[in-house]
Amino acid sequence: MKIIVDNHAVEYEGAGTGPVILLLHGWMQSLHTFDALVPALSTSFRVIRLDLPGFGGSEPPKSAWGVGEYARFVRDFCEKLQIQPEIVLGHSFSGRIAAKGTAEGVLRPKKLILIASAGLAKHKTVRSRLFWIVAKAGKMGLFLFPRSVQDRFRRRLYEKAGSEYLDAGPLKDTFLLVTREDLSEAARKIHVPTLLIWGENDTETPLSDGRRLKELISGARLKILNGAGHFVHQEKPVEVARLISEFLLNKGGVRVSEDGGFKSLLDKN
Repeated sequence: MKIIVDNHAVEYEGAGTGPVILLLHGWMQSLHTFDALVPALSTSFRVIRLDLPGFGGSEPPKSAWGVGEYARFVRDFCEKLQIQPEIVLGHSFSGRIAAKGTAEGVLRPKKLILIASAGLAKHKTVRSRLFWIVAKAGKMGLFLFPRSVQDRFRRRLYEKAGSEYLDAGPLKDTFLLVTREDLSEAARKIHVPTLLIWGENDTETPLSDGRRLKELISGARLKILNGAGHFVHQEKPVEVARLISEFLLNKGGVRVSEDGGFKSLLDKN
């Protein structure tokens, strides 16, 4: 479905009835990153998910956005749909949005779920230093060299620094704004029950980030899934759905039904 929010055409989907849980996807992802979770969650909740501006089927921002702009857009999206999410879930990049929005009162969930959330400042590594060289190369002295030299230089650094920046396309300036922001202070201001879900083998936002967030967010619970990486909700959807259900409902969670789908255990026993 399409809706116009703040002059942006936005793709979204809804399923189920009950308290609203809002699902926010990661960088270069779309609402479909949660396809495996929706059947389980929609048995007890109204699940709303959207393509954030610049991703999936939604129009990109007309200027570079930071985390705050995305958080306010999510608020406006909810107002447009006339919903008040009781639960906000953010994966990776959207962990930043969910955390900052909650900390600053832009989003007002009763419970917060962060899956492999990004947002904590990291120590300077060779990779991160090269990343910033790549990020600035297009705006600095490389223009003095022939195009072939520029491209070759960027490609070599790109291979060392990683693909996130160059993959961002027209969102490059937004990517720089978003990744520049450290949300450590915002995390300290979160005072709603918070569940952190992390894959043991996550190399994008390592488990050490999850442990650090647990210390920063008062009362946060950290659940670690063995053998999973950054997309833990896709790699282990049954286990993630169970953790979410137990956190939100304080009951038995979900189990896999005989046809391979999910079934609520709320009425078990």
